[in-house]
Amino acid sequence: MKKIILIVDDDRLTLSTAQKLLDGEFKAVAVNSGKQAFKYLERHTPDLILLDINMPEIGGFEVMAALQKDAHWKKIPVIFLTADRSAETEIECFRVGACDYISKPFEPNIMLSRIRSTIELDGYRKDLQRRLDEKTKEMERITIQAIMTVANTVDAKDDYTKGHSMRVAAYSELLAQRLGWSEEEIQNIYYVAMLHDVGKIGVPDAVLNKPFKLTDVEFRLIKGHTLVGAEILNDFKMFPNVNVGAKYHHERYDGKGYPEGLKGESIPLVARVIGLVDSYDAMTSNRVYRRRLNDDVVMQELEKGKGSQWDPELVDIFVDLIKEGALEKMWMPEEDLATPIFDSGKIVGITMGSENILESPVDYLTGLLSRQKGEHDISLNLCAEGGTLMLIDLDHFRQINDVHGHLMGDYALKTVADVLKEVCENEIVCRTGGDEFLYYLPGVTEEELVKKKVEMLLEAYHKKQQEVEILRDAELSIGISISGPDGREFDELYRRADKALYLVKQNRGRHYDFFQKAGILRTPEQSQNDLDKIMDAIRNQETYQGAFQVDYDEFNHVYDFVKHMSARSKKETQLLLFTLFSSNGSEVKLERMETAMQCMEQAICKSLRGVDVGARYSSSQFLVVLLGTERENVRVVTDRIVQNYFKLYGEKDITLTYDIAKFG
Repeated sequence: MKKIILIVDDDRLTLSTAQKLLDGEFKAVAVNSGKQAFKYLERHTPDLILLDINMPEIGGFEVMAALQKDAHWKKIPVIFLTADRSAETEIECFRVGACDYISKPFEPNIMLSRIRSTIELDGYRKDLQRRLDEKTKEMERITIQAIMTVANTVDAKDDYTKGHSMRVAAYSELLAQRLGWSEEEIQNIYYVAMLHDVGKIGVPDAVLNKPFKLTDVEFRLIKGHTLVGAEILNDFKMFPNVNVGAKYHHERYDGKGYPEGLKGESIPLVARVIGLVDSYDAMTSNRVYRRRLNDDVVMQELEKGKGSQWDPELVDIFVDLIKEGALEKMWMPEEDLATPIFDSGKIVGITMGSENILESPVDYLTGLLSRQKGEHDISLNLCAEGGTLMLIDLDHFRQINDVHGHLMGDYALKTVADVLKEVCENEIVCRTGGDEFLYYLPGVTEEELVKKKVEMLLEAYHKKQQEVEILRDAELSIGISISGPDGREFDELYRRADKALYLVKQNRGRHYDFFQKAGILRTPEQSQNDLDKIMDAIRNQETYQGAFQVDYDEFNHVYDFVKHMSARSKKETQLLLFTLFSSNGSEVKLERMETAMQCMEQAICKSLRGVDVGARYSSSQFLVVLLGTERENVRVVTDRIVQNYFKLYGEKDITLTYDIAKFG
């Protein structure tokens, strides 16, 4: 596909000359002012901008300043065009962030050479950024896994506190949400709370599990876990102030706590939250010296300690959560959280850079193989005999976390893992992180045998759905690739299984598919159902609880926009869903489908007005909102789009249909 270059210059001759020069190798888009440039950038992202410095109204440096302030626009490389050859101007160009500088009148070969070099260098930069992002995500994953492992290790020291750290983290997250904290702050307190008792690693098990009154020396050992925990976490930089929770969660609001006797709001708010929910979990869990307390007794104790042991405002909010039953939804039997951390006590050493990181060969939560161990074993088997790779995703997992909390989300993942273990015979199963799993069938390359295994897996999962309430609306999606026709190496098979999974998720109603058959389009009947579902979600936006989820972020923005329009606009506004479908009902190759989709997008973008909006809805659908358009005028727009599509695509195997709904 040709790279897109946006040329911004008020001189028509310069625009015409540059466009003719570039059009053979690139797709050149010419605008004659800064305002026109911003209008174009609101809907498109070019690969490079050629920007004139001296323009009326908005000059090139002003345009550049606006580009640098926008997180998305600032990533677009810019080359300045100007007749000013002074050293000061050249220095200023580079100072404000330009990649290069071309003098006018420009020499064609020099201009082309500089543009090619800039685009090539930008490609290298993007590739390096992508690799850096992947490494960062991997380090975050390893760090979070280490946090969970440490938390589980600490909890395992006390026979009566299995799952304590996870529950305190979940309760802290819920309280932080009720306090109106930002998403980043909520995520932060979740992991800070997960590590609040890390200092207990330094406390002997005999003291933690002692059923009788502690001696003064033993009590000092217990109290010392706050300082030990703070010291352990002192150099941990992944989350800000992570040692605060460990150090101050036993401070009291009246100043009679430890280790420093802080009072009132001098105690960090994070520590006040964790201290409160830590006490709640202690009261509602079985302890070595007593049985768990019921909620009525707990609320009485919280009222007694309000203003003395705990922050009174936090107590009031937390008591409301108890009365609402919000905490009960997050609770589960402690035995369900007591997942073994290591397999037979073995630990694998991984070297990353100059650091040595300890990682279990078993996933901390599910008991399946860890990602690294699983991928290693699969790669070895592929070299030896080949097989089939299945990438499994739990649909709508985020909704489980949002509605029921992370604790129940973890429980859902553990339940899915139990199903995989139940079905697994001599296969390799691992969790790759989040809600994704890998299932590898060694030596199996026949589709019929693979289908039997997949059907067995889905049957076992559907049976489990009837037993576990939170899984009722969470289906499994499976993308499949087979060694040989789909590749030989693990990375290649993984990418192709991922593509198959992506299209399975977009074509709802299918639970699995193979990579070779991943080009399945919607039918006209399915398209109308899709539009009905969108309209139902918009009309019932306050009460809608369905599993309405689309993988395109652009669609989510359009959906929010449509919701606001339905509430505010009094004009008749049309919602159009354009859908590609096979002319003869047969399956279509993935490459053909993507080509047709690009042609449809171009046809739509060419035909819309500046006030209309649209975005991809699925791998074969595009949603369009026509603002303030009368029904009779919609036909003009749709006919133009259909004509442009067939003109661009030029084939007859994939045709185009559309469905219309109105609101407002």
